[in-house]
Amino acid sequence: MAVESNRILLSSKEIASFLKETCQKKVSFKFTARGMSMAPFICDGDALIIEPITENKIPVIGDIVAFINPAEGFLVIHRVIRIQNNEYLLKGDNVYYNDNYCHNKDIHGIVKKIVITKDRFHGPDRVLRKMFLFVNNFKKTIAFLSRHNLLTLMCRLINKLILNNNNMINPS
Repeated sequence: MAVESNRILLSSKEIASFLKETCQKKVSFKFTARGMSMAPFICDGDALIIEPITENKIPVIGDIVAFINPAEGFLVIHRVIRIQNNEYLLKGDNVYYNDNYCHNKDIHGIVKKIVITKDRFHGPDRVLRKMFLFVNNFKKTIAFLSRHNLLTLMCRLINKLILNNNNMINPS
């Protein structure tokens, strides 16, 4: 653990442990996402608010959940694309492979809110990101598209458009 100007920097395993303990106490958890497996719905640097799982609030198809990968012990934020026998098939929207089925005990929370990084997206890119966050409300449709890798193709295309647009605005 490191401290950097009023922020605590934790490893993925430390975040997973902290998330698990926090959600067991039925308290929401906020942290900064790292990685692009859920882009453009969730991008590197976005803040996520995780709501703990309760008897009244369990994941459904299309929800974006926080689970701890049992093999490696690190936190993963991916979408539920199928539920079968109390096990959840999870997948990142921007990847072609799924995470295999995981048991409900490994899922600790549901992404309640995504806060877009303020300084990263401007103009049309920011509008595009907000549009994707709105589309995220159609959870079952998004899960269907993700399960059949159609969402991955769309996400890769959108990410490419955003990156090309950013490179044209801010050439290196």
